[in-house]
Amino acid sequence: SIPLRVERTPSIAAMKVVLIVQDDSAAACLAPLAARACQVLAIGLAKGDGPGCSIFARRCVELGFSFLASSEEAAARVVEGFKPDLTVYVPDKEHAFPEAFAAGDSIEKYVLSAGAELAGSPWPEFAPIWLGHKFSGARLSKAGTLVASSLVPVGVAETAATLRMKHGDAKAALLGALLDGAELSVEVAPKEEEEGLAGAAKEAPAAISLEWVEEKVDRFVRAHNFPPHDAAKVTDPASGEAYFIECMEQFQEFRTRILQEGGPKEANQGAYAADTHWYSNVGGTIVKMGDSDIHMPARVSDKRRPAVIPGAAQGARKKLRMNEPLIGPNAERYCSSALASGWIGVEGPHVKQFEKQLARICGCSAACAVHSGTAACYGAMKALGVEEPSHHVLVPSFTCAACADAVVHAGGTPIPIDCDMDTFGVSLEAVRKGLDENKNVVGVVIAPCYGVPVRDYYGIYQLCKERGLWLCEDACESYGAKQAVPDPVSGLPMKVAVGALATLCVISVRSEKMIGVGEGGAILGNDTTLVARAKWWCSRAPCRGVGLWRVYEHDAVGQNFRLPEMLAAVGCAAAEMLPVMIERKKNIHSWYEEFIATHEELKGLKLQKCSDGDEPVWWLTSALLPNKMSGEKVGMQLMKDYPDIEIRPGFFPLGSMGIFKSKWAKACPNAEALYHGLVCLPSSHQLTKPDIERVCSALADAFQKVASSGDATGSDSS
Repeated sequence: SIPLRVERTPSIAAMKVVLIVQDDSAAACLAPLAARACQVLAIGLAKGDGPGCSIFARRCVELGFSFLASSEEAAARVVEGFKPDLTVYVPDKEHAFPEAFAAGDSIEKYVLSAGAELAGSPWPEFAPIWLGHKFSGARLSKAGTLVASSLVPVGVAETAATLRMKHGDAKAALLGALLDGAELSVEVAPKEEEEGLAGAAKEAPAAISLEWVEEKVDRFVRAHNFPPHDAAKVTDPASGEAYFIECMEQFQEFRTRILQEGGPKEANQGAYAADTHWYSNVGGTIVKMGDSDIHMPARVSDKRRPAVIPGAAQGARKKLRMNEPLIGPNAERYCSSALASGWIGVEGPHVKQFEKQLARICGCSAACAVHSGTAACYGAMKALGVEEPSHHVLVPSFTCAACADAVVHAGGTPIPIDCDMDTFGVSLEAVRKGLDENKNVVGVVIAPCYGVPVRDYYGIYQLCKERGLWLCEDACESYGAKQAVPDPVSGLPMKVAVGALATLCVISVRSEKMIGVGEGGAILGNDTTLVARAKWWCSRAPCRGVGLWRVYEHDAVGQNFRLPEMLAAVGCAAAEMLPVMIERKKNIHSWYEEFIATHEELKGLKLQKCSDGDEPVWWLTSALLPNKMSGEKVGMQLMKDYPDIEIRPGFFPLGSMGIFKSKWAKACPNAEALYHGLVCLPSSHQLTKPDIERVCSALADAFQKVASSGDATGSDSS
């Protein structure tokens, strides 16, 4: 780093700042201005082809700042009367200071930019991803001279949208340092970073080439993944038709369905959309799903209404919380769109988009969004045929009660079984024993715990196949994770998404989950018929094929569990930020490993493990206390002494609950041991490294107090 001192003459409280922006991503720069009580005149110079500055303008109004959308010449006259101490230009792409605002030698003028330049690139975030850089960054310049910069990592799953959010945060930090008169520095990327994977590239390609290898296609697709702008494009050489490619699943579908098979058959366009709300299908055929084509890329000629660019500030944290949603800056616009449309029920366009996103994340071909994870479990159980008490289902003893509740709601009998002590998921031994001792078992539910794939997953999967049983994966805490399984052809290890191999998979999008919407869930799978059946049960089981006038007639007693449009709108925005959420969760877990190792008092503490080759998302970081010490006592002592830190217990074993006891339920000593000695630690994506250091120090303090009390292993409260 190259230090550079910038002196500030006016007091911060009285500083008058002009902020000139081109789009909503500059909203992140408003926070440091508000925190320092600056007088702000914000000017929007939105480009004609850009998304505009509506969110930025709304945020200015909320903060009491003046906002002006005008031509450069008219705005310059207003700036002259405002008499600012500082003018900052935050461009989208063009980095030259606007000529109309260049007058006034006594006014300090800076340009706050980000990313990298490449001829033909559509935005600054394109080049770092396309060229394979490991770092990008924000830059602060004055009169064409770089005075400060801040590097940000470019993740392996980085998109232009997620990198734009990182750039926004880095710009805000540079602006804050400038306002404070702090020592600024220029952060320099490693030398090899200057070339990247495509160092010889002089100009950005306009579209995907069919001659590229998949890794190159992936980089190009991610570099173009920047809603509301167009996705990457590829052309079918046979028809000349161009298609949008939003992800690699769509590119694979393009190669298979379009290049090899000529594309899907055209559907007849009626007066009403076919894939719509249950009650609005005048034709009488109730189930008209498009799930089988969720990966089919859209034609450029059928361009949809675009979404919006990310970039709004994420807000502040008051406590070191267990979990908080990373909603994503697009939520406000999506929700406004839903409200403006007048359609806030189910089966709307945001619901459909959210289902597509969840299916891609879980490696599935179909999805049905519902209003909770418990509702998803219910729909899965009904679709899998659970309906009588004689239908026994093996469920984890160490998990949320929702999966067992759903078995009961469906009409069956849940049988809790024990877990392993590494990943906390059900063990192959427990499953085999449960099957051997109980011939009424019709299926198995497994639940990857706290973001970690189940250690014995593949063995359980194979055992269920051998015995003709279904396998349901309750991935509410672990979607986004990947697990290593043998390739069915070569036998070599390959990685698949958690949920991809199960008969059905269920997830939760409750506010604290990896994707949080407030409350919600989904049923997913690669058998579209099964998912359609689950959707039917969660839509009050209407009569099928009898016409609109008998819409209130039902074939069975179902439930009204579909997810409404507004929650799906929030979910679309949150799903866009999943790569950032996973990156932050992994960082938090690594910080816990680092700081726990530095405390002698915490020697013997055991963190949850993952199997070789697996890629957990570490939704929660949990620690098992040594020497049978009570997690309840340590956790309660910690929260008493440190009220800003949230601690959560492990799951109460289902096998110990009276509501799930039966002659088939066996003792689950591992689940009991985990409940007794486990503490779940704050894992919110907003936590910083100093926050984690504080939690570990507090944990060591509470541990020492309880250990010296003489009653460290006391009985747990009822």
